[in-house]
Amino acid sequence: MKLSPGVVLPFAAWVAPKSSLRGVPEPQSIKLSAAKQGIVSCDWFTQPLDHNNLTLGTWDQQYCVSQEWWAGQGSPVVLMTPGETPITGSVSSGLGYSFLENTTMTGTYAQSLGAATVVVEHRYFGGSSPYDGLDSETLQYLTTEQAAADLANFAKNVVFPFDKNKTSNSPKAPWIYYGASYSATLGSWIEQFYPGVFYAFHLSSAVIEPNANNWYYYDTIRKGIDTFEKNTTSKGCSAALSSVVDFVDNILLAPTPNATKVDALKLFFGASFPIQDDDFAYALATPFRYWQQTQGSADVMKLCRALVSDNTTFDGGAVLGTVPAAVKNYASYFMQHFVDSTCTYFDVWGQDDPLWCLNTHDYWNPYIEAKTLGNPWRTFYWLLCNEPIASWATGAPKDQISIVSRKIDSNYWQRQCELHFPAANGKKYGSAKGKTPDTLNKKTGGWLRSNTSKVIWTNGEFDPWRSTTMSSEIRPGGPLQSTEDVPVFLIKNSEHADDSFTASGLKNAGFKANPEVQVVQDKAVEIMKKWVSQFKAGKSS
Repeated sequence: MKLSPGVVLPFAAWVAPKSSLRGVPEPQSIKLSAAKQGIVSCDWFTQPLDHNNLTLGTWDQQYCVSQEWWAGQGSPVVLMTPGETPITGSVSSGLGYSFLENTTMTGTYAQSLGAATVVVEHRYFGGSSPYDGLDSETLQYLTTEQAAADLANFAKNVVFPFDKNKTSNSPKAPWIYYGASYSATLGSWIEQFYPGVFYAFHLSSAVIEPNANNWYYYDTIRKGIDTFEKNTTSKGCSAALSSVVDFVDNILLAPTPNATKVDALKLFFGASFPIQDDDFAYALATPFRYWQQTQGSADVMKLCRALVSDNTTFDGGAVLGTVPAAVKNYASYFMQHFVDSTCTYFDVWGQDDPLWCLNTHDYWNPYIEAKTLGNPWRTFYWLLCNEPIASWATGAPKDQISIVSRKIDSNYWQRQCELHFPAANGKKYGSAKGKTPDTLNKKTGGWLRSNTSKVIWTNGEFDPWRSTTMSSEIRPGGPLQSTEDVPVFLIKNSEHADDSFTASGLKNAGFKANPEVQVVQDKAVEIMKKWVSQFKAGKSS
């Protein structure tokens, strides 16, 4: 789900016009299959800028709703928000799935429950923003509390075209919240902040306990590599990756830096343009970004096979000396498959340097400079810095195996907050004012929240974010144990939010379904059907 960055606009903040005026599709223009015409409608819902101060005005939020399986007055509604991405990729069938259809879990729930499905765009993403120019002043209203209030307000007050009398609004009818990744995290906060608005939740890969130094991110990938490798003929990928890290860090983190060696190392990996040491270290870690995409581990396992395919060392001359085989193999595969693709997403800015977007030391980098909705990653980075969700993915401690350079530390990520969001008219992001992930955890309850009810937690065994979820192995007392009212599923051989898509949706997108995921999806549907029947029984009595 990607949105082209678009044109860099001036930095001043102004009230945003309708989305079509700034290159973001109007909801009515979203392409729907012919079969969905008349079944799906898209519109705007008016929200307060600040739910705690209604005098500050309003803005318009995009949503699309399907009545395909809605069984009539008082029937349930299944809601999801794409979270940190625009609505278009979640409701169009162009990718082979839609969260309005049964190619995803939301549509599957709706089909099983006789419910309507609705997708609501998150504030400050896509066309749903009170401002177009986004700086530390205008982004003050992009908070988890405001986003949670948006969806609670929507559930209680939206008027669907097929239900003018609002018979299916909350709390008259059961509303089911489905979220994956950040949207699951948001759902967990809604469950805490607005109890009773949503009757039940399915939260997949939700970050529940943010932290400042999430080295477990890459370590979980390492464990997944070790497990998936058992079914291949090539072995030893983790050890090979560790040797690459050792070679790189012996140069980048040397007590006495050697500029000649550092430059030679960068050139060996194809970094022919100037790049700072920490950005170079992160560039070498970019192949692992595929792991949390749908079945993205396959790309990493290709890298692993190349890494251990040849045990011939390389003579790096007087500067680099003998280069281990794993380092030579990694450099070759990295140059062939990743260097030229790393910044492809931002190619609209026409940069010559294939790694230009990783430059986190230059304010005039267009990726940092663009303060508009055309740069959606900027708004998500605000949430990481402001709440702060943080959970920065870093290299492992020295006493642990690491598959990425230890040059990538929490300071590398936190430093970028100030680069993206310098103070504007005295307004700052949360972590610049002393907020920490612990501050957020105290507010939300984190791992140890109480009074949770009718929440299905699902997590992948090898989800990089697992250490921050309810299935975290470092959670006090261990992973949350499943109960009848709060079922917990840890999906074997699964990665990040894999249960979002059904087998048919995956097939349409060219993927094969994990049978372990299908088992959990079937169980979740049965649980949700039971809960909804309890709602109906309670209402009738």
